[in-house]
Amino acid sequence: MAKIGNYYIPGLTFSQSIEIVKIIYQNSISSDEGLATKLGHSTTNSGGFLKKLVTLRQLGLIKSGIKGIKLTDLGTRIARPVGDEEKEAYNEMVSKVPLISELRKKIGSKPPSKEGMLLGLIDITGVDRAKLDREVSKIQKIYNDSLKYISASEDLSFDDGGLNMEAENKVGVSNIIEFKTGALYMRVPKDIDSIEQAEIILSAQKQALQKKHQKK
Repeated sequence: MAKIGNYYIPGLTFSQSIEIVKIIYQNSISSDEGLATKLGHSTTNSGGFLKKLVTLRQLGLIKSGIKGIKLTDLGTRIARPVGDEEKEAYNEMVSKVPLISELRKKIGSKPPSKEGMLLGLIDITGVDRAKLDREVSKIQKIYNDSLKYISASEDLSFDDGGLNMEAENKVGVSNIIEFKTGALYMRVPKDIDSIEQAEIILSAQKQALQKKHQKK
């Protein structure tokens, strides 16, 4: 698995990883050989197959070794979600890649331009620009793919008139930040990721309103 500075780069997109996890679940695959064959690899020692195994392990979706392949609890929730657990599972999977989390803080929740991605990577990793230039397209593809799973994992809604944020309290009132100011009522899970997501949404809404007022 490639690395940029202290950050690793997944060998697959999140969509590709989800597809493989579903193949494992649906076909009750329990061995490297069985998965390699199903994915079209002639041997379990091929570089392409090993890259897939490493990525799935890094994302916390499988356990593999001398006893074969087994989906983790996270992998099972993604392959065969029950109720609303898919949203939380997607968010948990994406959070396994620190570089994606750092990029989201830096460049926001919309697909960036290549230049925007490169600037974000330079700032986050401190890696030489020439090296980043060789990897930026791959990272941009993975990042853009991640956005649909991050957005799918958030229970957030807003319109042109304001912001309405709803979060299910699954663990108790003490783990929820709740406040009201003017017409705004907000409940956010008391964890760093959720607060950062709220900041991104609020910032985007503020910019949209400012542009609307400038046009008047």
